[in-house]
Amino acid sequence: MSDLTTPGVLAAAAAAHPDREFVVGDDGRASYGEVAARAATLAARLRARGVEPGDRVGLKLPNGVRWVVGLLATHAAGATALPLNTWYKQYELDAVLRRATPTVVLTEEDDFSATAHESAGACQALRHAPTGETDIALLLFTSGSSAEPKAVPLTQAGMILTARAIGDRQGVREADRIWFALPLFFVFGCSNALPNALVHGATLCLQERFEPGAALEFIERERCTVYYGVAPITRALAAHPDLAARDISALRTGTANATPEDLRIAIEVLGISEVCNAYGMTEGHGHSTITDHRDPPEIRMTTQGTALPTQEVRVVANDGGPVEHGTTGHLQIRGIITPGYLDAPDRTAAELNAEAFDADGWFRTGDLAWLDENDRLHFVGRSYELIKAKGINISPAEVESLLVGHQEVEEAFVFGVDTTTGDQEVGAVIVSATDDPERLTQDVIAWARERVSSYKVPRHVWILTADQLPLTPTGKVSKRLLRDQVLSSNATGEARATRPYPGR
Repeated sequence: MSDLTTPGVLAAAAAAHPDREFVVGDDGRASYGEVAARAATLAARLRARGVEPGDRVGLKLPNGVRWVVGLLATHAAGATALPLNTWYKQYELDAVLRRATPTVVLTEEDDFSATAHESAGACQALRHAPTGETDIALLLFTSGSSAEPKAVPLTQAGMILTARAIGDRQGVREADRIWFALPLFFVFGCSNALPNALVHGATLCLQERFEPGAALEFIERERCTVYYGVAPITRALAAHPDLAARDISALRTGTANATPEDLRIAIEVLGISEVCNAYGMTEGHGHSTITDHRDPPEIRMTTQGTALPTQEVRVVANDGGPVEHGTTGHLQIRGIITPGYLDAPDRTAAELNAEAFDADGWFRTGDLAWLDENDRLHFVGRSYELIKAKGINISPAEVESLLVGHQEVEEAFVFGVDTTTGDQEVGAVIVSATDDPERLTQDVIAWARERVSSYKVPRHVWILTADQLPLTPTGKVSKRLLRDQVLSSNATGEARATRPYPGR
C-alpha cells in the first residue's frame, strides 16, 4: 500500500504509535490504533452494503471521531468521500445527492465501533485497501461566482502531499494538537487540517461548533498548539471576556487567513507567535501558498507567502502574457490541484474545464494578485469584484483590510455601487454590534479619510449585525447577495438596522 493514500498513512501511523491520541471530539477520544480498527471495521460494513471501489459514500455527520472514522473507512473501502454540508436545506441536499449519486450516506445512526476481529488485523486490512494514489479521495461541492455549486474532485496523493507541505510550513510536529472548530465538510478541514494531523502523527482536536467562550476553555483544557482559524473566529476569541482568564499559551502556529490586522490580533493578542497566512481555494486543497512559521511577523501579516512545493503560481496580464514583479494581474495555479470539474446541471465537465484551465494546465483562479521580488504572493481580490471609480481601479480587499482595523468593525464587505452616470462608487457593509449606527458610520468615514486616498473611502455605508448576512450553501458570506440585499433595502425604505451614508 502506498504511503500516498490515507489507508497507507493510517496503517503506518497505527503500527508505529497505536496508543497515541489521534482524535478528540465531543463524541469521544480515539488513538491511532483505535481509529485504524474502527476504519477497517466500517470499511468491511460498507462493502457488505454494496460499496465498491470507485463508488461514493456521503458523510452527513458533525465534527468528531465518527467523521474522521467515516472518511478513512470510505477510503479503506476504495470509495470516494462525499462530505455533506450539514447546513443544507433539504432541497439543497437533494440536489447534491442527485448529482453525486452516493451508494451509501453515513449518518449518526450508523455503527462506528470496531469488532475484535477487525481490530486484530486492522493495519493489515488497511495496507491491502483497494485504494490508489490517483484515486479520487474527496468530491467537494463549492460555490463560487456561478449559480450552481461546482463538483471538485481531489485525489489521494494530492490530499496527502499537500497536507504534508502545509504542515511543514507551519512547523507541525508529532506532539502537536491541532484545534479545529470549523465544519470538516469544508476543504479547510477534510483536505487540510485532518490530513495535516494524520501525516504528521499529531492530534486533531475537534469541536462540533464554534462558540468563543467554549473554544477558549477547550483550547486551554486540551493544550492545543496549532490554530486553524479565520478572521471572525480570531476576532471573537480576542474580544471574549474570558480570554484574560484562560491559558491558551500553548498555541504556537497554524493558519489564520485574513487581513494584516487579523494576523496582528492572532499574533499579538492571542499569542500565536508563529501563525501563518495563506492563499487557497478548494481546487488547490485549501492552500496554494503559505508563509513559513519562521518568517518575520511583518511578512506573515502582509503576504500570503510563497507557493507550496506541490504547486506553482503565476500572475499574468489580461492577454495571458507575463507581468513584472509588483504588477497586479490574474492569478493562476498549477500542479497538485483538482484534475477537473464534474458535470453540472447546465454545463458539461468539458465546458467547465475549458473555461477553468488553459492548454498548459494552468487553472484560472479568478483572483487578482501580485508577486514581490521574493515571489511572495500579495492577494488583491476577485477580478469580477474590482471597483472602477472615475477611471481608477479599486480593490475591495484593500478597503476591507483598512476598515476592519477600526476597533468597532467586526467584518467589512466592500463592493461597487453603480451611479446614474455609469460610474461606480465605493460601498461598504460593516458588521458591528453598535447600538448607534449613525455615529459609527460617520466615525468610520472620518477614520478612513485619515488613512487612505479619498477615492477609496466608502461613499455608501450600511451597518449590519452578523446574523443579517446572507450565506451561500457552503456557509460563506455571499457578497453578491449582500450587495443586492442592502441596495434593495435602501431603495424600498426597508433598511431596518442598516444605515446608508453618502460619505461626502
